[in-house]
Amino acid sequence: MPFVFDWAPDPRARRTIAAGVAASIAVLLLAFVVLPTMSQWRDREAIIDAMRRQAGQLRSLGTHGERLVADARAREAAADALPVRLLRGRTVALVASQLQSLLQEYASASRVSVTRLDVASADDSASAASGEIPATISAVSDVYGLADFLVRLEHGRRLLDVSELSVGANSALRGELLQMSIVVRAPYVLTP
Repeated sequence: MPFVFDWAPDPRARRTIAAGVAASIAVLLLAFVVLPTMSQWRDREAIIDAMRRQAGQLRSLGTHGERLVADARAREAAADALPVRLLRGRTVALVASQLQSLLQEYASASRVSVTRLDVASADDSASAASGEIPATISAVSDVYGLADFLVRLEHGRRLLDVSELSVGANSALRGELLQMSIVVRAPYVLTP
């Protein structure tokens, strides 16, 4: 005899099954329709708010542009008038060149004979990341030239940090000349 499945649920079982199906449909609608729609709505509102802020900033720049440019020029002129300033240039290589020229100028004015001057290259990622360019100076001078050179490094028109200094008498040199090695770090700002 073939098996016949004859199950007729009673009304209570039908209500339980209907409630389970309704709850499953509600959860699926919530998970796959309502929540994604709300998320898209929030994202769209955030984008609209950001665009409104940008439009307001652009309108403000348009109305106050001349005043902002004048303020920037005045601040730059005030910075130029300061006795100590950061090195500035469009690229790290230009800033390194400025540092090299500045150190040569200080050495000449102090009667210091530079035997070696190494400034970090533009490809040095460590100097580019730190915002400082290191330079190593090896030179020969008397004690007065050394003192004048150090004063120029400390109180010169550019901000320089002497991080290492070694001075020693060299018996191979005639007179009372000193052999020195100085490591200088120069913070800089790249300009557009």
